[in-house]
Amino acid sequence: MAAAPTTTAEDAENAVTSLNTTSPTFEWREDKVDVEYFQNDDTLPSVVRFEETDPGKLSPGLRIYAKQPVQLYTRTHKKVARARTIMKDKEGTYFEVGQTLLIPEDYEGWFELVPSDFCRASCFRSIAQVAEAMPRKFFTRSNLKAIRVAKDENGEQKFLERKISSGTVLSVDGLFAAKWRTSAQTGVFKKKSQEWVTTEVKYLKCLDSDQKEVLLPLSHSGKFNAIYERGHLNQNSVYRMKDIVCDLKLPIKARLLYGKAPVVPCIFTGMLMIRSMKEDDCVVGSTVLNKRNVLFEVPVDTPCSVQLAARPEEFTDLSSYKDAQKLCKKYALSYSSMIKLSPDLDTDQKTIQHIPADPAIMRKVDDALKALDLITDISLTDESQDYFMESETDSAQSDDLFPMPLQGSLFELKEFRSRESHTHV
Repeated sequence: MAAAPTTTAEDAENAVTSLNTTSPTFEWREDKVDVEYFQNDDTLPSVVRFEETDPGKLSPGLRIYAKQPVQLYTRTHKKVARARTIMKDKEGTYFEVGQTLLIPEDYEGWFELVPSDFCRASCFRSIAQVAEAMPRKFFTRSNLKAIRVAKDENGEQKFLERKISSGTVLSVDGLFAAKWRTSAQTGVFKKKSQEWVTTEVKYLKCLDSDQKEVLLPLSHSGKFNAIYERGHLNQNSVYRMKDIVCDLKLPIKARLLYGKAPVVPCIFTGMLMIRSMKEDDCVVGSTVLNKRNVLFEVPVDTPCSVQLAARPEEFTDLSSYKDAQKLCKKYALSYSSMIKLSPDLDTDQKTIQHIPADPAIMRKVDDALKALDLITDISLTDESQDYFMESETDSAQSDDLFPMPLQGSLFELKEFRSRESHTHV
């Protein structure tokens, strides 16, 4: 292949400002490979350019990255769910709308299954109800105050108030009864005397993600869900996407309770019709010449030919390329586990109506099914955020302020039922 004209790093940066801007000229190797060629070995990461081999067959969502320098960074293989959003219109009718969403099995959000009447799935409303069921782990949708069990410098146990944020997963250990001693003054003026009062409080003892012990009063109210376990009777459970695609029969309706929004603008309410699952083998890549680079995925069976850069050093001094390196290093793996639009951009899909088991439900307003403007921005400066996909009227925050008596001292803490002694189905 004849040597192509070269360009300076400054020329390249000034020339490229968006995906649709003409790229400067770089040298490319004559031999062509397919995406399958790239493995997580010495072939990745690589600067390449690709173009479709069969006109019209390349997905529109990938065509915008073709015929320009891009970086292929890492290869992934996982199960991926195909889903569409369910939205409720002003008349109360439920419709399956929008493009196909891709939800990887390692997406870290929590889902509930949608009942036939389209109402919210059931959950535990107090720590006492959680204690009665004794799940191995549970998810809290409410902010709580608990007692943190710690040790002082002398090795003696001490008890501190600890805030537990909604979105936390706790492991259940057992039920404990604590006896607190509080003092109160009785009488008037000079005849005042101090009396000691003993109060017993029952707690659910749990372990947090750092394996630290916390005590939750059974009296605490809020919204809580058991974590799904295969082979168990899962009352009031929440599910990971891996549980849904591996253990449940598709198609199925599910609602995202807590997690990251899609990485691209789209219609998204959190309620989904999950229709199928497919094993996806992809390479995560990024643009390298944009003022603001973006990540994308290329399936290994994409009908395209790929050429590697003949002189990769042409890119190393470009600040946009350095930004792309940082972007991929920081976010490539997390990007591969997030909700994305199918690159097919199948906007021509028909709208499908869904009828609740109880049609009267259609007349009720559900703020949680409005389209959400929660588009995740993966950049070099912003961390993607988790959201609760609940309306304000549907959320439940604990009103319990103190997990232990004010000015009380603990003099006895006994376990009266361990989780292991509880009967599990």
